Amino acid sequence: MATRKLATIQVDLDGLWTNLKYYGYNNDSYPDSVFDTAVPRFLELFDKYNIKATFFLIGKDGEIKEKAALIKELNKSGHEIANHTYSHPFGFRKLSIEQKKMEINKGSEIIEKIINKKPLGFKAPGYDIDLETLKILFSEGYQYDSSIIPTFVYPLVMKFGQLISGGIKRNHGPKLNWALAPNNIYIPSQKNEWRRKKRKEIINIMELPCSVMPFFKLPFHATFAGKFGYWYFNFGYKLAKINNIPLNYEFHALDLADEIKDKRLAHINIPLQKRKKIFEKIVKTMSKDYRLVTSTEFINKWKKNV
Repeated sequence: MATRKLATIQVDLDGLWTNLKYYGYNNDSYPDSVFDTAVPRFLELFDKYNIKATFFLIGKDGEIKEKAALIKELNKSGHEIANHTYSHPFGFRKLSIEQKKMEINKGSEIIEKIINKKPLGFKAPGYDIDLETLKILFSEGYQYDSSIIPTFVYPLVMKFGQLISGGIKRNHGPKLNWALAPNNIYIPSQKNEWRRKKRKEIINIMELPCSVMPFFKLPFHATFAGKFGYWYFNFGYKLAKINNIPLNYEFHALDLADEIKDKRLAHINIPLQKRKKIFEKIVKTMSKDYRLVTSTEFINKWKKNV
């Protein structure tokens, strides 16, 4: 029997307070109806299909004992815990180098305290990465970053979101020229985070981008599949599979959370049963075609085969 190809699934654990912050509201209260209801559902779903995934934790959430207990459960089940900064600041690449180091290192320290090992992967809030951050990650011993999304869509979506959300500034996140980034694992150039290196570089950290549709460069991860349906995922998935894209598929905690009761976020609500049906079908489809492993294992196996 032929060995199945590898792929990876990532889950950004952006809780209720993080989503409120994105729309300009402040709320750090607990309990967290997003984080607390989503994590057990992801555990159950991934266990059902024998999947080992990578969960990106915001350090502040790890300081809450109930959330830390869920992270320990993820780790015990064989999932990877990666760093999503300490406080999820939007506009990350505009921070000073000292602020970036603090966000990265404090997030790492909290993860290590919970699971007794340092994270090897990082994702910037809102995909907001730059070369300076990659250099910090390399110096701190990270194996990979996963902040690039090679599409033109997100910058346009964020501008549109700014118009409909009362003028909240969204001067962060992906750049339009990231549509030119490889839809593949690569080592970034010394001059541009979205270019593949052409020679030996000082930075030697792998970039594992969020996979997008080949040719069209349209994102088809869970945020979009939830809105447009399984058919949309399946179209992008088949294109990626035919073109042999090393698949990195992304979820957010919101994707399997209870419906949000907060009126400020009512516009992002999709009925839970609809989401559960779509996302289980996605996971089932992927598990038939790939062996789904943590992002660190995915990166390491990829390096051996190139």
